[in-house]
Amino acid sequence: MKHIVITESPYFAKGDGVTNDREIIQKAIDDLYLEGGGTVELTAGRTFLSGGIVLRSNITLLFGDGATLLQSLNPKDYVKPTENGYEPYTPLHGNRIYEHIKWSHGWYYNFPFIYAPKGTENIKITGKGTIFMNKDDEPEKILHVCPIGFYRTKNYEVSDITITNYHSYAIMAAHCNFGLYKNLKVFKWSHGNGDGICLQNCQDIRVTGCDMYTGDDTVYIWSSYADPRRSEWWNSDDPQPSMNIEVDHNNLRSHYCKAFAMILWGIDCPDLEKVEVRNIYAHDNHIVSLGVWNYNPYTVKTDPHPVTNFRMENNKIDAIEQNFFDTEISDLKGFRSMRHIRNGDFKDGIIYWNYLKNEDEDSAGRVRGEENYGYIKHLEKGDAKLYQGLYIEANKPCVYRSIVKSSGDKCRVFIRNAETQKLVAYKDFDNTDWQKIDIEFTVSESGNYLLGIERGQAEKGEAYIKVASLYGNFDKAYGYKRAVMDGGKLIYVYNEDNLDQISLFRE
Repeated sequence: MKHIVITESPYFAKGDGVTNDREIIQKAIDDLYLEGGGTVELTAGRTFLSGGIVLRSNITLLFGDGATLLQSLNPKDYVKPTENGYEPYTPLHGNRIYEHIKWSHGWYYNFPFIYAPKGTENIKITGKGTIFMNKDDEPEKILHVCPIGFYRTKNYEVSDITITNYHSYAIMAAHCNFGLYKNLKVFKWSHGNGDGICLQNCQDIRVTGCDMYTGDDTVYIWSSYADPRRSEWWNSDDPQPSMNIEVDHNNLRSHYCKAFAMILWGIDCPDLEKVEVRNIYAHDNHIVSLGVWNYNPYTVKTDPHPVTNFRMENNKIDAIEQNFFDTEISDLKGFRSMRHIRNGDFKDGIIYWNYLKNEDEDSAGRVRGEENYGYIKHLEKGDAKLYQGLYIEANKPCVYRSIVKSSGDKCRVFIRNAETQKLVAYKDFDNTDWQKIDIEFTVSESGNYLLGIERGQAEKGEAYIKVASLYGNFDKAYGYKRAVMDGGKLIYVYNEDNLDQISLFRE
């Protein structure tokens, strides 16, 4: 594809840090887009003053070594994309735009400095250069603009650049897919905000090799629904789950807040599968502080937000906030999982349930309708599992109850040690009508365990589960529940908070 150096023919950008080069940079991007794509290079060692730039599909914005993109302070240098091109707009000044909306910062409403709008794909922002934002020292007079923003963008990369002197999120990605953030440097925020990389309802993302020192949250996974701060360039009214995100080999530091975090603000969504956080892998990082924003200022609900399969390995973590331990996470690795089965009746789809699939993509999942249930299928192609990961205390009698059926092939209800995968207890079943199965068990070591259904001895066929409950596990938030046994037989569940005797077998 074609490669343009922006100071050369036919564009001749000045790159002197004084002349506004925005129109020339934008024209080069648009010209290459019409030719099928290519690279626009900001010349090494030069400073390009600019207002807002809109990226197009199949475009690489390459910073030559030492090149700087300098944000203009003049509101007249900003445009917004339209169906047929661009038009000027007046960006807002100030840190708080609307008094009736908490945290209504200007960068939610102003279009980003470098912006990839809805539908943009196959783009890169890369090179050993710098994005330098404006210098105004009065918070209410600053032109708050996010340095880089993506909305419903896919197949993109931001690598090697430095972002500095900023006063918003450094990078905001909303509802994006297949993104890579690599070897970024982010530092020198201003006025107390200055978050780093925001991943709102994003999927298939990797953040690796970045060195970031931010004012507020540094890297965070944000699950959002109907955020009232929505604007022309983004919204969270039709979300997708935040999933398949890897954060590795980063140095993450925050001055005021959390260096690595989740913001769980999607609980009002009618379909909780669309706001679940799933399949997060954080490893080999230095994280100054780890935490979760469970408090949602835009809702009255206090229900826990679904998070499933969060794996942390080989990280150096300086401090962990209590809110991380208070978060209900199914199948958490590296810390304690939640203590009770949630969504055991599958009314909220697959949330909180994890799965192992064989070579068939449809080998594990759920059916949602008048009757809700989970399934494992195509067992002739290998093992499949459907399970939740819970923290279970040692030496306390427990009962795992499930209602299951199979295709007539001998499948299994199981409890496994999450770390070793060793079977703790199980029962085989081959009934073709729904049947209740209770497994009484006690673990010898407190830790994380997996409870669910798997192939077992079946060489083909399928299995289904529509109800799952765990009795006997301790949790401060839900009372002190013990399964009382007599000669190995369950008698009742005892709740010490209200001294009630609750029969486990009461229909």
